[in-house]
Amino acid sequence: MKDVAVELPFGSKLIEIEVPKRNLIEIVEPCQVQPPADGTVETKRALRNPIGRGQISSLVKKGSKVVILSEDNTRPTPVNEILPPILEELNGCGVKDEDITAIMALGTHRPMTEKEMFKKLGEEIAERIEVVNHECDDLESLEDLGKTPKGTPIFVNKKALKADFMIGVGLICPHRVAGYGGGAKIVQPGISGKITTGHTHWMSALYEAEKIMGTEQNPVREEMNEIASRAKLGYIINAVLNREERIVKAVAGDFIKAWKEGVKEARKIWEVNVPEKADIVLADSHPADLDMWQAAKGIYASELIVKPGGTIILITPCWEGVSKQHPQVLQFGYRPLNELKNLIEKKELTDLVAAAHMAHVGRVIRGKAKCILVSKGIKESDALKLGFKYAKTPQEAINETLHDYGRKARVVVIKESSELLPIARN
Repeated sequence: MKDVAVELPFGSKLIEIEVPKRNLIEIVEPCQVQPPADGTVETKRALRNPIGRGQISSLVKKGSKVVILSEDNTRPTPVNEILPPILEELNGCGVKDEDITAIMALGTHRPMTEKEMFKKLGEEIAERIEVVNHECDDLESLEDLGKTPKGTPIFVNKKALKADFMIGVGLICPHRVAGYGGGAKIVQPGISGKITTGHTHWMSALYEAEKIMGTEQNPVREEMNEIASRAKLGYIINAVLNREERIVKAVAGDFIKAWKEGVKEARKIWEVNVPEKADIVLADSHPADLDMWQAAKGIYASELIVKPGGTIILITPCWEGVSKQHPQVLQFGYRPLNELKNLIEKKELTDLVAAAHMAHVGRVIRGKAKCILVSKGIKESDALKLGFKYAKTPQEAINETLHDYGRKARVVVIKESSELLPIARN
């Protein structure tokens, strides 16, 4: 029986792995969708046809102070294509460039460099308007807005709250914490305090992936919507991308109604059926390649289709290691929920955002399945400390795993798994 050569992205390169044809169930990847001719043209179309709100020209006036919340470089959204039509619209209403500020909605991610900002926003735009990083740990830069009905403390960027009008620019794709990205997520966690993000993310850790991922209505999304409403998020422009990271659909308007329309489009690309669950899931993390904090998205997708007692092989560069912003991940490693609860009660684990991330991954690799890591940026000793097994090459990982499971092992390969929502039909 011949082997099937499978190519998976590893940063900017492709890695070829051979999988025996008799074992391979399916190679799963995002659905092919033709992009529009130009992302900027599609953004203009969305702005002319807002959902749930009027056009921007009816919502701002001459002299209005406007803040634009932008996703950071952990997301592939081509913000540089989206911003020019927004600024054109604002300028046409009498809002000057000096009255517009872009805040990089980092959540708890590391600050972006000036070079990264210029690339994300477009050099011309970044030089025209003020651009700043959100700082989730800087209490002086955060405003206390009380608590949600469920008790989540709300701390939001003061600079954003002082604006007359707030616009969010984001990406809609499946997400382990929020169900789908986009919408209110640009505020929570985008421009929220770490304590706020800790509460919502820890809430998500209490649910299995199937209860959150790919769902529009879930407890965490409700909290995010409440926080964005308190912060007065006035408008969103959200993009749905194809696998080439080009805009295929943009939605604009109300941050809930427009977002829901965008989710319908995102489902067509990122939700894919798999014939059956697998003993072995082989997945890359592209485009979430920066660090393990992002690459873990490949584990979340794999969790949905791996059999209990199975093995996930995660192939990811992680050029920046585990997580510079959340050192307690490496300190304690990925663990089951109860162990993390004990560490929190003892006040040894103080980063709730990290705790949620550790619980998401720990639920899988310490409970449901084993996980073998193939990475250039994470050394073997750190991989073992986190709770992974380790292999030097993808081929070594698949060969050893197939040997362990025998000739009847069933394998699914997931390409670009970080934004994929695989659904096992049986």
